[in-house]
Amino acid sequence: MRNLHQKQLFISVATVALLVVAVLIVIPHLNFKPAATNPAPMDAAPALGPKNAPVTIIEYADFGCPSCWFWYKTGVLNQLRAKYGDQIRFVWRDYPVITLLSPEAAEAGQCANDQGKFWEFHDAVYENQGNIGASDLQSYATAIGLNLSQFDQCVSSHRYKDRVNAEQTEAFTYGYNGAPFFLVNNQLLQGGQSLSFFASVIDPLLAAKK
Repeated sequence: MRNLHQKQLFISVATVALLVVAVLIVIPHLNFKPAATNPAPMDAAPALGPKNAPVTIIEYADFGCPSCWFWYKTGVLNQLRAKYGDQIRFVWRDYPVITLLSPEAAEAGQCANDQGKFWEFHDAVYENQGNIGASDLQSYATAIGLNLSQFDQCVSSHRYKDRVNAEQTEAFTYGYNGAPFFLVNNQLLQGGQSLSFFASVIDPLLAAKK
């Protein structure tokens, strides 16, 4: 009888010990959350100009946006680059809110960026008044010399859907619902502005860094 009691006690102690070990193994993982990855890292965004430029201009825009392509046609971007050179860095962020076709066009732009030709794609879209049907996107890809099989696979698989969605969500946080809008060293500029307006913001920023 005593042996039976000792055996039962041993089993009970062993069971408790196993439960304690199991708890110690499981508890650290109960609150474990894998580090979130940013689907739209800023350093992966299409950009013109050096990373260490004292002024960064971020444009939030839509390939299907008439105001966006009108601003492009004014030539202000080229004027800014001619005036300030390596003192500015110009960054593109997708804000596809104007048309139902805009999100896929944004993804197509990211696919062009995969092949190092985002700005050629950007210019082709806006030179054609922001026409962004599926056949238009194909024609731009052909015109700028993209590898079409890679481009088509990228677009059809929606490889950059999460990135485009994340950039759109990011744009919403600034509280301006129109496109385009710009951040100049985090100063919000609404709408497509003139060279002189940009200069009125940029010049004091550069002066403050001297």
